[in-house]
Amino acid sequence: MIDYTHPGRGRGRESELAAALRAAGDHAEHLLRPGAHAEVHPATELTDWYDTVQRVADACTGVIAADDVPPPDEARTLDTWLLRATDCLASCRRLLREARRLVEPPMGDDEVRDTYLALLELTHLVHESADHVRRALAGRRDGIPPQEAPERFVRSRIAHQDLMRRALRLLPEEDARRDEWRYRYVVLAQRVAEYGGDSPGEAEAARLAAEELARPGSHLDDAQRAQLRAAGAALATQVHTGGEAARATGAADLALAHRAVWQAAPDDPLAAARFGAELLRAITVGESVDGLGPEDAVAALEHAVRIMDPASPEWSETLAARALARTQVIGTWSARERDIGAVVLELDGVRSLLPPGHPLTAPVDLALVQLLSLRGSGEGSLSDIRSALAMLRRARAQHPADPLHRLLLDAVFAQVHTAFHYHAGADDADCTGTGDEATPAQDRAGHAARTRQLLRLCVDRARRLADTREDHSPELLALVQHTLGWSLLMAATYTDGGGLAGDERYALLSEAGTALTESLGRTDERSPQRAGRELLLHIARLAEAQAPAAPTGAARAHAEAIGRLVDRPDVASRPPFQETVRAVHFYAETLAAGTVPGGETPGDRDRRLRRMEEAAAARPDAVDTPALDQRMQLARAHRAVDPAPAGLGELLVRATRPGTSSAAASRAGRERSRRTGQEALGLLARRVLVQEAAADAVLTAERAGPLSREVAGWCVEDGALEEAVGTLERGRALALHTEMATVDVLRTLTGLGRADLAGEWRAWRDAAHRQNWAGSRPEGTPGGSGAAWDSYAEHPVPERLGARVRAVLEEHGALETLLGTVPVAEIAAALRGTGNDELVYLLPTRNSPVSGGALRVRRDGGVRWTPLAGLADPAALDAYTGALELLLSAPRADAAEHAWRARLDELCDWAGRAVVGPLTRDARGAAGGPPRLVLVPLGALAAVPWSAAGLPGPGGRAVRAVDRLVLSTAPSARMFVAAAGRPPVRAGDGALLVLGLTGAQARSSSSRALHRLYPRPRLLAPAAGRPAGRTGGGPDGTTRPAEVLDEIRRAALAHGIVDVSAHLLPDPSDSWRSHLAFGTVMGPDGTPAGDVDRLSVQTIAAQRFPVPPEGPGLCVSLASCMNGLPRRHHDESFTMAAAFLAGGASSVLGSLWPVRLHATALVDLLFHHGLRTGHPPVDALRRAQLWMVGPARQLPASLPADVRRLAAGLLDALTASGHDPADPACWAGLVAVGR
Repeated sequence: MIDYTHPGRGRGRESELAAALRAAGDHAEHLLRPGAHAEVHPATELTDWYDTVQRVADACTGVIAADDVPPPDEARTLDTWLLRATDCLASCRRLLREARRLVEPPMGDDEVRDTYLALLELTHLVHESADHVRRALAGRRDGIPPQEAPERFVRSRIAHQDLMRRALRLLPEEDARRDEWRYRYVVLAQRVAEYGGDSPGEAEAARLAAEELARPGSHLDDAQRAQLRAAGAALATQVHTGGEAARATGAADLALAHRAVWQAAPDDPLAAARFGAELLRAITVGESVDGLGPEDAVAALEHAVRIMDPASPEWSETLAARALARTQVIGTWSARERDIGAVVLELDGVRSLLPPGHPLTAPVDLALVQLLSLRGSGEGSLSDIRSALAMLRRARAQHPADPLHRLLLDAVFAQVHTAFHYHAGADDADCTGTGDEATPAQDRAGHAARTRQLLRLCVDRARRLADTREDHSPELLALVQHTLGWSLLMAATYTDGGGLAGDERYALLSEAGTALTESLGRTDERSPQRAGRELLLHIARLAEAQAPAAPTGAARAHAEAIGRLVDRPDVASRPPFQETVRAVHFYAETLAAGTVPGGETPGDRDRRLRRMEEAAAARPDAVDTPALDQRMQLARAHRAVDPAPAGLGELLVRATRPGTSSAAASRAGRERSRRTGQEALGLLARRVLVQEAAADAVLTAERAGPLSREVAGWCVEDGALEEAVGTLERGRALALHTEMATVDVLRTLTGLGRADLAGEWRAWRDAAHRQNWAGSRPEGTPGGSGAAWDSYAEHPVPERLGARVRAVLEEHGALETLLGTVPVAEIAAALRGTGNDELVYLLPTRNSPVSGGALRVRRDGGVRWTPLAGLADPAALDAYTGALELLLSAPRADAAEHAWRARLDELCDWAGRAVVGPLTRDARGAAGGPPRLVLVPLGALAAVPWSAAGLPGPGGRAVRAVDRLVLSTAPSARMFVAAAGRPPVRAGDGALLVLGLTGAQARSSSSRALHRLYPRPRLLAPAAGRPAGRTGGGPDGTTRPAEVLDEIRRAALAHGIVDVSAHLLPDPSDSWRSHLAFGTVMGPDGTPAGDVDRLSVQTIAAQRFPVPPEGPGLCVSLASCMNGLPRRHHDESFTMAAAFLAGGASSVLGSLWPVRLHATALVDLLFHHGLRTGHPPVDALRRAQLWMVGPARQLPASLPADVRRLAAGLLDALTASGHDPADPACWAGLVAVGR
């Protein structure tokens, strides 16, 4: 599309139209100047003016014939000239009167009239051409701005009407030409009415004229009569609605009138388009139109699109109306979920055709918002819902003038906002973007409470509007109240949003029921929306009937009402909707039976289970939250979990506290429950794969951890321990596994003959990860240098490529291979290959039907369960995690530091008593050495420094677990097996040292000593962080993210040793926002200041570092704060340490809390010395920690002399600050992750 307004575009050669207008403008000025034609014969003057108008008419005809559109400034000149030409008509009339007397023989009345009519006819043709140009430019994004269009169109068309009136005054009633001019006047009146330029009286007069002229007997042809009928229907719309589409008066009659016009002219695209649009309006405002529905509107608009010229000015509006009609079809539950994506793409395409500010832009945007939210809820894509929220925020920020429009936007925003946090699983999940820069956590807390407040305000506003807007559609108010009721219902079920319970929960349910009742009262009995609104009302009342004070059996009536809906004609005619109603009925019956003592017999239970199985089988590919809850409800029902479901019975909400299995559950029922629970976890894994960013994958996967522990607990109850291992793996580190599976996805797609899709997948993933580099922000984007770029602001409609890839993999049965669990035999082989004895899952009591314990996989392939009764009392763990959070929130507060240290000591004592002590009693090491355990701690147990657990020693002296055990950790068994398959670490002379600290912190880091320990180091550092005594011109490179990644790749190919000393800034609520900060100076409040290079955990997780198959393996030591523990999403373990492991490292040195500079530098130095002397990473770390714990701390004689001096300086600085090196706070926070 040519942008004529671009300042860089040259003027070029003057067009024929521009030249004609320039000459015509001069002539018009001359003609209007008093006395200018005194010396020229009037007839000559008239002839010259006629020729001028003819040249303009010919130029316009040439433009239109060439299917060209002049630039906006040229069209504006044409409009201006036409206004002057209309003014010239009076001068022409005077010239004509003078010429009448001067010519011989004198002109008769008929000749004068015909001469003047010829000029009017010619000027009319120019007006028509100008209107065509104007309409074409109004449909272009670089044409007439929407805010200018009404004035431009109305002013020009009113001048055109003045010309028509002149012609009609000239023609006597009996003149046959009069009908032609009246026909033109009616069509023009319709155009003027489009922008409100006619008064209701003028519009009504034109409508009556159209009705009269359309009858047989006028001097018009059939095509003109058809156009008059269409114009008359359009004028009737204007008369009835006053230009406000929300007015309901006569909408059905108008739609039927337009249908008659279309039936009379079936090949007229405009007639079809107008009928489709008017039918859609009638349906939207809630009027019944002779049994017609949104499908009929779609059919009419489809017909219009097929036969309409794409160059027509009405093309984009017709496409928009078709997309809106298709949205209505989906909104009436008449379409399958898979149809939503096609309409989303259609709406997004239409948005690009409509000029900014076009009247249809707002309804198209709102329809797109609703479908994105619907698709996101169905497919589990948080990107869709977040994009819908972004569009709503922009729309609300424009402050629409119409209070009903504002109320609708607020209601939909509250609904979509609640849906996001419901599906994200947390109140403080970031609903604004997925870039690296964190929205302050305090701005994200309490979203649920604020949304509930907004909902209640909107309910009050809706009631006030209902009292003051009686002339407007009851359906629009019904839609608003339905949206509000749905949102209140969802808010009541959203348990994480403020932990609703008791009175507040049932108060919300009562308010939801009231709003839904009012909505239903305004819904026409014949409305296609009525059944859906009845269903939601019964669900709300059914949930409310679960209140303790509710009458016995109150739920039964609503369950029966839902059952009656199933076979009602308006439900049965829409199979997708009928399936939904039937599924809800099954669960409603379950709830109703649970509210009546003895209300369910064994036979009833069997029937209920069969129906629940049928409901789950009816949606085999669904991955949305209801589908997940449906399967978990079914799994619990097979185990006869007691107590029975409460609250909403998981019609809309997930369970949080598993009940214990009934002893009466059959063996087959228990097996079926485990299998169904594992299917539910498989749904979650599929939802993770469909996310468009690692951030959303982490949020989506958060539910997997608690659910996997529940199902694994069933496996332990039933003695199916190998199943328990696989079940736990289905809930561990899903987002990281998805990142790791990218290479396999590419390989699999290519093998399936979909290299095209594989290429799209690679490009999409690469582009998404590039946006997570703060240093690669696109030029011209707001926020300044170094700010993260939120791609959703630029691309509001997600690509949905993840869903397409998942569909292809599922179709060919390849998805389970990629997302499946790791067999116990592979875990055992990995243990043997790395010299480890056991992989131990530590299960907390929370979210599990069994008491806490350890699920242990031995190197010989055996699996055993060790109950750990001490886990039933997690008070010490809860107190410690609270103190750690306080320390992170106030890093410079002495009180927070002291409290954290005290809680750490208590935690270590508890960990020894509750977990490590019982494990050591029967743990055996190979060849008589200390047992070597790979720990996979679940939930909050990931925060425990297990190597510092206190154990009773000889003579009553307490010892640490590091004395008795060789401990490493892994995010999951799958990731441990992957790391075990990589080459072992072998430290040589080379090392990559990434120093991100500056000033005194840089001098206290381990980098100075490591620079001397390794003969061939390579240093990346800001200039201020260069180690003292470094020869040469400075560091070997900078710490810009792209350069750091390139250097790590080179290190992986060469020696495999990478050490990073930098600040890691963990996000208080979203682990995926954590990033390494290079070159920063920490301020007095603990926040970073200065010029900062950031390397995101999302970027690291997306890497595949090129490690040679023959080795050495890649070892990354992270001397940075809390890089091995997320502040939340513990089961996902989406940390910097785990991200490097996913990227190809064999071993990673991570940390569980903010590091102490001198202590961490000393342990890090001794760790690298251990690597240099041939020890594997886990042993090198253990030797360094034993050195810190031991009473006699003699630095190894094998350290080079200058390194020994630096190490001694670190030790002296540590003790001089009053810290004991044996204190777990100084050494136990460092953990070995991987092999």
